[in-house]
Amino acid sequence: MRLRRDGSPQLDYVLGDVEWQAARRALLQMAEIQFAAGARAVLPVHENAGLARSWPQAQQMIAALPMQLLRTRVVSAHVMGGAAMAGDERQGVIDHLGQHWQVTGLSVIDGAMFPTSIGANPQLSIYALALRAAEALAAQLAR
Repeated sequence: MRLRRDGSPQLDYVLGDVEWQAARRALLQMAEIQFAAGARAVLPVHENAGLARSWPQAQQMIAALPMQLLRTRVVSAHVMGGAAMAGDERQGVIDHLGQHWQVTGLSVIDGAMFPTSIGANPQLSIYALALRAAEALAAQLAR
């Protein structure tokens, strides 16, 4: 980290062999998971990647990708959504306390509760929702 002329911080992360190997493993693992889940094609997040139509094709392509800055996408995200909270089962997956509408006893208490990304770090919102859901679940189990 260093300070710019205006005093604001500038972060510079140096990526070495260990990080590039981890990036390649991550691309491989993501492709494997997607094919195992039934994907018919996978497009790794790499500037040189093409569409792989099979797991062996993905393995071969990813093994040959150059792990370099501006080619290999290194990102972080606050993944949200997937089990949206809603007032009824026609509009979402869980209720306001994280209880699944169709599967009795299943609670969802994480960023999946949001209908989509909220455009900000959801940490405090997730803490609040998790506290409310956990307290309700504890009360329900105590009965």
